[in-house]
Amino acid sequence: MSGLGLDLGAPGVYLVDPQERAALGAVRLDVTGFVGVAPRGPVDRPVAVESWSEYLWLFGGVDDGPGGLGTAVHAFFAQGGSRAFVLRVSPLPRDPHPAARAARSGLRLRLAQPRADGGARPVDLELRAASEGTWGDGLRVEWRFTAASRLTATADGTELTLPPGGTVPLGSLLRVWTGPAPDLRWVEAVGSREDVAGHRARTVALDRPVRHGTLDVDVLTATVTIRDTATDIAREETYRGLGLRTTHPSFARRRLDEESRLVKPGPGWPDRLLPPDARLGPVHAEPAERGADRWADVGAESFLGTVDPRLLPVGGVEPIDPDLIVHGVDRMSLEPELGLLCVPDLLWDAVAPAATVDVPFRPRSSRFGPCPPAPAPLTYRPPAPEATLLHGPAALDAALARQRRVVELAEHQRRFVALLDVPARLGVGDVERWRAAFDSSYAAAYLPELRAAPGGGRVRRLAASAAAAGIIAARERRLGLPPGPANELAADAVSAHPVTDTEHDALHHLDVNVFRAERDGFRLTAAHTLSTVADYRQLSVRRLMTMLRLAVERQGQWLAFEPHTEELRREVRWAVTRLLRDLYRDGAFAGAGEDEAFFVRCDDSVTPRFEQEQGRLVAEIGVAPAVPLEFLLLRLSRDAGGAVTVEG
Repeated sequence: MSGLGLDLGAPGVYLVDPQERAALGAVRLDVTGFVGVAPRGPVDRPVAVESWSEYLWLFGGVDDGPGGLGTAVHAFFAQGGSRAFVLRVSPLPRDPHPAARAARSGLRLRLAQPRADGGARPVDLELRAASEGTWGDGLRVEWRFTAASRLTATADGTELTLPPGGTVPLGSLLRVWTGPAPDLRWVEAVGSREDVAGHRARTVALDRPVRHGTLDVDVLTATVTIRDTATDIAREETYRGLGLRTTHPSFARRRLDEESRLVKPGPGWPDRLLPPDARLGPVHAEPAERGADRWADVGAESFLGTVDPRLLPVGGVEPIDPDLIVHGVDRMSLEPELGLLCVPDLLWDAVAPAATVDVPFRPRSSRFGPCPPAPAPLTYRPPAPEATLLHGPAALDAALARQRRVVELAEHQRRFVALLDVPARLGVGDVERWRAAFDSSYAAAYLPELRAAPGGGRVRRLAASAAAAGIIAARERRLGLPPGPANELAADAVSAHPVTDTEHDALHHLDVNVFRAERDGFRLTAAHTLSTVADYRQLSVRRLMTMLRLAVERQGQWLAFEPHTEELRREVRWAVTRLLRDLYRDGAFAGAGEDEAFFVRCDDSVTPRFEQEQGRLVAEIGVAPAVPLEFLLLRLSRDAGGAVTVEG
């Protein structure tokens, strides 16, 4: 009875709550990974975002750079998507640190550090924009020293006894008022001692002695305010209570490095910082180095890894080999939550650098000139241009090489579906050639390229795969996996290259999913994979089977080391049957009843006795997925009296 967790007393009848039986739940597959070019943000590191405003804060607006990443993510959330991972690519991904550092804006703060003789000398602290790009040129940093609290302490040489309730962190800088001018002291240790009344009192040990007696003590900390002057969205960070020594639990350099999303401290910071003068006035950072946008250096190697996909771990595990450099889509493929993968800039070809025009000042009259000092010339910065993508038959082989790599990753991970964009400006014959290069249920293709104007801005390229990702995610959140993710309008699309009826018929037979123009927008007309296996032609079937496999894999780990008994096999059958029954009620399976829709076998017929003795447990699960309806047939007839009827 001890196994029930009861402390039994006198004999009697005790009520025991039934133990909760193991159950399986559906796995979420609407989380989408986006890989592309952005004007700002972390590089080669997937970042989870759950709203457009969060993306905007981290990665910048759609008009700040030539890439299609921002337009794609905006369409995803506008469509109804709720969670995405975003990875910003950069040039030279194999060794990005020297070049990326040079491309980040630099700032300089002039403070002071202590000398051996007790004095102070100036020191320049380096701050860098958190990521590369010209966006960092608009950063403004203010460093302010503040007296965080004032205490009345009792001094005895190098020891201060604090008043009741007073606390001072280790490594704090104290301003001790020993006369008209205060002295600065560092807290070397924190302790306690018992006073004459038997009470414990907090004490601190100082680096240098002070005069005996009762003294007023200020605890000095730093407040750092970082502001981005970009006009697209307000970005500001304020850090209070920062310590000025490395031993302080909230040392300024460490806090900024760990928490700031706008700046990162450079090398060479001293272990102790002092105010530049006794006034404790604010210190403003000065620009030291301008940032750079390296869009012209982005290439195929920025997106695609050099590691054999078969060497990458499966199931969202980080690579064990520290020498294995994983970036771009390879790095995104390791995210365990991923259900869809969209790379809107995968076919990136080139981009023309934005021109800068200096407009000199010209007085309206030759009789008058500007008063000194002469005004600075106006600088006109036109909007960043759009990148050109690989297109047309001549670039087909290069495009196929990149897209096949992405499909290989999806096939290897078996957790997500890669959404591909058919290269633009291909005739139906070239699309047939493109289609022949793929045979995978973990990939789906979309066409044509759309145009969008997010937030009422200028019209930009919108990858059809990104609009489809939003549709797929929103349909799953709203209706679940069984309904086919099609027959929905692209939320952001304002124009697209027209697709004729004849072309649409041919593309449908090639399993290419097409957005067609209608009166109210552009509608996704199919939801097929690129598999030649009929059972996996429907995207909803592929995703349903993936969800079932992941649910059993991730939620069935409790089976390990369980005794192989008939009770265990009943638990397995019950857990799987419950999940399948819920899916059947949601319309995921065909069949007039559960017996026709699915089966679960976990007995001696699938796990013979000799396999049981080897510690194996086998369960066979069979399902009959419901195939989404694609065609509605109407029968038009006219009887002898001339009456016309329509049946369907």
